Amino acid sequence: MTTHAAPPDYSATYDPDADFDSRYTRATAARIVTRVGAGEPVLELGCATGIMTAALAAAGARVTAVDRSGAYLERARARGLAGARFVEARLDAPGWEERVGDGFRHVLACNLIHEVPDPAGLLARAAALMGPDGELHLSLQNPRSIHRLVAMEMGLIDDARQVSARGRRFATLGMWDADELMELAWEAGLRTVAREGVMLKPLPNDMMAALPADVLDGFERAARHLPEHCAMTYLVLRAR
Repeated sequence: MTTHAAPPDYSATYDPDADFDSRYTRATAARIVTRVGAGEPVLELGCATGIMTAALAAAGARVTAVDRSGAYLERARARGLAGARFVEARLDAPGWEERVGDGFRHVLACNLIHEVPDPAGLLARAAALMGPDGELHLSLQNPRSIHRLVAMEMGLIDDARQVSARGRRFATLGMWDADELMELAWEAGLRTVAREGVMLKPLPNDMMAALPADVLDGFERAARHLPEHCAMTYLVLRAR
């Protein structure tokens, strides 16, 4: 298997707990935990500081959480989450599968595959770790989000899939809309059984962060009306 240069380590400059992105993480976790039963084994890929891990543990799941950053994992372990264990590993390098086990009822690849050079390959390897009737939960930022369409009309970006300077700093290699994600999942041997959008985002993160909490809550709830144009795409996948 070919190994690749490690993606940039942005753990010293990006705080998943303080950044507005934590809103999307918590909103996605709220959807996932409705499908997770107490005691079910869950594999979380790219757990960072454990925001989503905490929601899963609170639901009673037995979580194996993986991240490449030792600094993030130190913070995740400090949460003292019952039923959670943490593994430091690069998901674009060989051998991580043997360290986590298999037979998982749920596998999470949330806001992750845009940082690996072979996203379909990663999804296929992750799916191989699921037990019978397992579900793979996939989320990713949506190039058809309202704020990106507005930026394109304003001439700030040339294409909705254009990776911003911020995205490049944080290892983004590409973007896929919901239909393209479903095709990518199909290539990895998976079929889509549920599809949702996570949070309407009419403005960039810094402007969104200045809005009152009740307005942001409204944008989260209103996501069901315009799933194609939400900030994030969320898919539930099963083996086909």
